[in-house]
Amino acid sequence: IMAELLLDSADPVAKTILGGNVDIDKYIFLIEDTQIKIIEPLLGTELYDKILADKAASTLTGDYLTLFNDYITFIMRYEFVAECLTLISYELTNSGLVKKQPEGYLVVDRDETMRVAQNYSQKAQMYVGRFEKWIGLNPLVEYKLNQDEVDANNNIQLIGGLWFPE
Repeated sequence: IMAELLLDSADPVAKTILGGNVDIDKYIFLIEDTQIKIIEPLLGTELYDKILADKAASTLTGDYLTLFNDYITFIMRYEFVAECLTLISYELTNSGLVKKQPEGYLVVDRDETMRVAQNYSQKAQMYVGRFEKWIGLNPLVEYKLNQDEVDANNNIQLIGGLWFPE
């Protein structure tokens, strides 16, 4: 079961290098992965669940709306693209792992792909830093550093599409 998505699938198409002709089924799972892997640990489960529920109900207001619009969407957008860059050209088929190469295009080598992914990951990291400053000035009752499930982590480090906890 796919979680409610915090980032609309059209957002990265409109606001990043993701092409509009890319089939959504090739990347939609990466939006969910980014949300669960990056946003939930950043916010902690209680605040994450509140943002998720309020977004689904279209009731985000005040500091929660600011948090969503000014931090969550940017972090998700850029880290999602970093993940996409490293995975989207691969497909697991009955023949095994394959890499598609359309005619008329030059396939970018792995080092160049990783440089572009790193660029997007650095953008996401910038918003993680801004979020940490903002949450310190705008305490939300649901934001707790210690919880039963996922702890909010002030040490989120994004590196080339990968998350490395400290």
